[in-house]
Amino acid sequence: MHSINVAVNGYGVIGKRVADAVKRQDDMTLVGVADVVTDYRIKTAAILGFEVYAALPETADEMRRAGIPIAGTIDDLVRRVDVVVDCTPKKVSKTNKARYERAGVKAVFQGGEVHEPTGHSFVAQANYETRSGVR
Repeated sequence: MHSINVAVNGYGVIGKRVADAVKRQDDMTLVGVADVVTDYRIKTAAILGFEVYAALPETADEMRRAGIPIAGTIDDLVRRVDVVVDCTPKKVSKTNKARYERAGVKAVFQGGEVHEPTGHSFVAQANYETRSGVR
């Protein structure tokens, strides 16, 4: 069975839970996590053995100075995956959506983005059929 290569962009409250969930799946591989911060959250990801990427190229040097081992930038990470779970704050994911589209990578947005950037707000209990193709 093919393992789905997954990236998590945004390693905060939602992102760390998504990363942990992906790690527990037999058919998924967590390739890496990306963020812009230099605090304990992203340092914890590195301690846990996750490859860490700078979500903004301009934050890479700051992250390195903070002692965070950076594997590259978000663009490097996106080139290695089949899907990105975007857990960035509202309005940030709109910019990221264009990045994922340019790379030809599918994305799931988990950070509370409004309907307009994604074209569909998914809630499994309410509208599963409209996104799954299942009737």
